Amino acid sequence: MDKVRVGFIGAGNVTDMHYLGYKNNPLAELYAICDVDKILLERRVSEWGVNKSYSDYRELLADPKVDAVEIITPHHLHAEIGIASLIAGKHVSMQKPMAVTVSECDNLIVAARKSGKIFRNFENFRHYPPIIKAKELWDTGSIGDPISIRMKVVLGSSGKDWEIPYRRWEWRFDPTRGGGGRVMFDYGSHLFAIAMLFLGDVDKVYSWINHTPIEYDWVLDCPAVVMWQYKKGGHYGTLEAVASDNILVPTKYGRPEDEWIELTGTKGFIWINRCSSQLLDRPPLVMYRDGITTEFSEIDSDWGTSFVNGVNDFIAGIKNSYDVHLTPEEGKKVVQLCQAVERSAATGQEVRPDTIT
Repeated sequence: MDKVRVGFIGAGNVTDMHYLGYKNNPLAELYAICDVDKILLERRVSEWGVNKSYSDYRELLADPKVDAVEIITPHHLHAEIGIASLIAGKHVSMQKPMAVTVSECDNLIVAARKSGKIFRNFENFRHYPPIIKAKELWDTGSIGDPISIRMKVVLGSSGKDWEIPYRRWEWRFDPTRGGGGRVMFDYGSHLFAIAMLFLGDVDKVYSWINHTPIEYDWVLDCPAVVMWQYKKGGHYGTLEAVASDNILVPTKYGRPEDEWIELTGTKGFIWINRCSSQLLDRPPLVMYRDGITTEFSEIDSDWGTSFVNGVNDFIAGIKNSYDVHLTPEEGKKVVQLCQAVERSAATGQEVRPDTIT
């Protein structure tokens, strides 16, 4: 195999980020693109110089020149298209979350292992340089033994948000198509994947979720507070999510959301001070130990780099036949955790993610 020929299934705004990883990649080619919106499809073909375009994903999958696909569609289509892609003999990179139900995740796992192809549930946060460096410091004992992780996210306004037409955005607020809440399930897929990256599988979770009305009569499932305990080591984590149009979130890529993370060890702390935007005017990564504060000011904190790195990992996995994260089994655990958070808030009870089926 020379260049890996890739087809995008879905051409919405987030594909701009995925395209960053392909436009200059010497080992891959964006060969085909598919979307049901023919006007959008034509625009993408013109912008990116794509060889083939399709309005039906089945036609793209029937193209023998397509080696792999990036599935970037509304969540309720993930399982259907993912399984069809694997049956067609394509390697699959699927935008998070993996699916909208745990049973769909199970079906994807079976299809992926049966196909022998690479299947990864794409989680770009794992490929963000400050998080990569923080994980390295964490794993090498730079702040002692791990104790906890604390995460905070804010959804605000930027004054230059992506110009996403209502019809292309409203599905995220429909639990049938989105899988759950816009914050705790959709956005939460990112956050809980990172919580598991640092400290492993979660044993039990307790959450409180309120609601914030926004435009178009949509409702955000926040403010929210989530607490969880991990299966090993007595470790624990917390997440606080807030939303306010009165909070200005400076951002390069349009979405006025940002995250910061605090890792606590027995000898110090690590702070990841920004991820998808630039709300905090601080070094992207800071470590404190033994009275000494170390600032990692020169580390690449461009959010687009996480997509470039993620594409590189996917293509390398295809070329070298190794599993790429998130594996389908890992993707299922994230869906279970997101749904456990929502169930806990609905019932007022502690929930174990493993019981979500």
